[in-house]
Amino acid sequence: MTKLIRSAPYFPVPDVALTARYYEEVIGFRTEYGAGDPPGFAICSRDGLSIMLKRVPNPESIRPNESQGGTWDAFFWVDDVLALHAELVGRGATVVYGPILQRSYQMNEFAVRDRDGHVLGFGQPVGR
Repeated sequence: MTKLIRSAPYFPVPDVALTARYYEEVIGFRTEYGAGDPPGFAICSRDGLSIMLKRVPNPESIRPNESQGGTWDAFFWVDDVLALHAELVGRGATVVYGPILQRSYQMNEFAVRDRDGHVLGFGQPVGR
């Protein structure tokens, strides 16, 4: 069977350069690819996990999942949720919630909101 090797959420944003800079400075990602001048597309990654950013001509059309009743636009499992929380808070991240223990599915987690309203969840299974 063919193996899937990579995946990335795709976020519409009003300004790719500003959002990529936010992901670098606040979330600790690195911009590994950018296209256009000004940039119309970028891929930002951390630890081999990526988020794609695409400039949209009408920013009013951007609807993060939270605004539609969802929780996150992307979720990342991590090996030390408390250390990551401290890192992102120290970089100025906007915390949506946590860290908290989600007893129903045994996950210590927190979430932050990016500059465009997308919510990133980070969690560590209890006992790991």
